[in-house]
Amino acid sequence: MHCEHNIPETKKGLGPCVIRWEVKKRNGMPNWWCRTHGLEASAPDGAALDRCSASWFEAVSEDMQIDIDLDDGEFAVWGVVPPAFCIGEVPTEDGKVHIHYRTEANSKKEIDRSFDIVRVRRGEATEVVEGMAAQAHALTVLANENPSPLVCPRCGEGHIDELLFATRPHVKHLCNACGRNFRDRSPSISNPLGGAQARLGLPQPQPAQQVSRPLNITSSEYRGVAIWPSNSAIISTMSRPEDKGLHVHAWSHEGELAIDETYSPVVLDGETLDEDLIRVLTVQRILATSDNVPIIALACTSCGHSIVSPTQGWLKPTTRHACNACGAENRTRRRWFLNPLADKLQ
Repeated sequence: MHCEHNIPETKKGLGPCVIRWEVKKRNGMPNWWCRTHGLEASAPDGAALDRCSASWFEAVSEDMQIDIDLDDGEFAVWGVVPPAFCIGEVPTEDGKVHIHYRTEANSKKEIDRSFDIVRVRRGEATEVVEGMAAQAHALTVLANENPSPLVCPRCGEGHIDELLFATRPHVKHLCNACGRNFRDRSPSISNPLGGAQARLGLPQPQPAQQVSRPLNITSSEYRGVAIWPSNSAIISTMSRPEDKGLHVHAWSHEGELAIDETYSPVVLDGETLDEDLIRVLTVQRILATSDNVPIIALACTSCGHSIVSPTQGWLKPTTRHACNACGAENRTRRRWFLNPLADKLQ
């Protein structure tokens, strides 16, 4: 799978590109890299580009940035991920870092929206949570892995593993900032936000608790429905544990948000949703979008069982699919992700 580098929000609109090369590619050509924006700047013929592909980005607008002081109340900060699936008309929201803020534990939410840059302060300690790292952090957690903050020994910048590389620990890392490879002592997934809770001097949050809050919903009764798996916060000062289950948004036919809560179990159009498959589908959607591959539902030709692509190892689409029930190999002409819930994608 090919993973193109994103650009950290704090580097958008930084200014003129500074393009250098320090190492060569396997083909012997210089690896031209923009040190301003942290992106490759090589032309197809191997020459240096005048500017990298990030030079056209404007700085993040003020309304998509926020400063928060954790002493002001209860906060939780998450990386935004797409819904596992949507039905009908679902509004989109800008921003890659989602915040909940309450002045007190039992008060209503004063902030419930997404931003691109969130600066978090607690006393003298600060953390900058920007969208690129926040979304990669969320993907790592959804893949049941733990990120750690690695610093490139060549240039000293924090490294962010994205997409496929955010789902499996590995030893060799390609620095986002300078384009050089470095190695960790043991397999790891790097993200500057790993350990942010501890660096702010906060205790570890209580383990998420599975909710007993059933929901039986019929999609035709709403203009749109979106469903996410629960996902651990990057930073949280909430006094109660996070809910574990499926987070559901549903909009009335008038466009009002009628449902906004975490439920379990969830019955949608008469079918009980498997929470593990929802989590897997979310990860697959993120990776499939980056590589432009489909996610399909496929029954085993030997036993009829609906196949799920492996959730261990490198999470890549493939043409060979082992049945989770009988072990028989099933082949497809194209590289696909498999998930029994894929029929719900639109």
